[in-house]
Amino acid sequence: MTENNTIGIIGHGNVGKHLTIALHSSKAKDIVKVYNRSIVPGPLQVKGVPYSQDLKSVANVRILIVCVKDEAIIEMLERIEDIVSPETIVCHCSGSIPSTVIKPYFENYGVFYPLQTFSSNKDVDYSEIPFFITGGNSYSEEALRYLASKISRRVDIISDDQRVSMHIAAIFACNYVNAMYSISHKLCKDFNISFDNLKPLIYETADKIKTLNPAEAQTGPAIRRDWDIIYKHEDFLENYDSNIRAIYREMADYITKFI
Repeated sequence: MTENNTIGIIGHGNVGKHLTIALHSSKAKDIVKVYNRSIVPGPLQVKGVPYSQDLKSVANVRILIVCVKDEAIIEMLERIEDIVSPETIVCHCSGSIPSTVIKPYFENYGVFYPLQTFSSNKDVDYSEIPFFITGGNSYSEEALRYLASKISRRVDIISDDQRVSMHIAAIFACNYVNAMYSISHKLCKDFNISFDNLKPLIYETADKIKTLNPAEAQTGPAIRRDWDIIYKHEDFLENYDSNIRAIYREMADYITKFI
C-alpha cells in the first residue's frame, strides 16, 4: 500500500532540487523523499527532506517523479520496475519525451512538466510557473493536476504533442534568446564596450510582450527592409566572425519573410 501523502523524487539536479523545494514548502505539506545516485552534500540538501542512495527508499510513495536526463529515463524505468509499488503514479518531467514511454512499466503514469528555466542557486516564484500535466488515465491525470495546483496557480492538462510544441517554443523564447545575449556580450567585450549598456534595451524589449504581440513589437533594419544597413552589417561581421554573420543573415531573412 502506498503512503498517501508521500512524493518521491528521483534525481537532484536543477529540476529535481527545485521540485523538492516547491513540494516540501507547499501548503499541503506532502512528505517528500529524494533518491540520488550519489551523495547530496549537506549544503545542497533541502532541510527536512530525507535523501537516500537506495532506490527502495522511494518504492512505496504515492507519486514518483523521475527527474533525470531524457536519455536516462528508460534506463531508470527499467531499474525501478520491480521495486516501485504498482499502485504508484510514475511520471517524468521532460518537455519532449512522450508520456507513453512509461506505459510498459507502470499502469499509472504521466508527465509533470514545469515550464521554467532552473538554475541551482537562483530562487524562483513557483506559484507563477506554468505546470503542464499529461496523464495516462483519469486517475493519474487528476492526481498530478492536484499536486501541481499545490505549487502553482497555472496548471493545464495537455497532450504529448502539445507539450513538445511548448518545449520547442520555450527553447526559442529562452535558450536561443540567451544565446543571442551571448553573441551581444561577445561583441561588447571584443570592442571594449560594457554589456550593461544593452540591459535597458533588453528589459524594454521583454516588457513589450506584456501588451503587444511579438510581431507587433518587432523593430530594427530587417523589419524595415533596410537592406543597405543589413549588407553593411554583414560586411562588418564577415571580417569579425563569419559564424555570427551567418546567424545575423538567417535572422534577417526570417524577419523579412515571415514577420
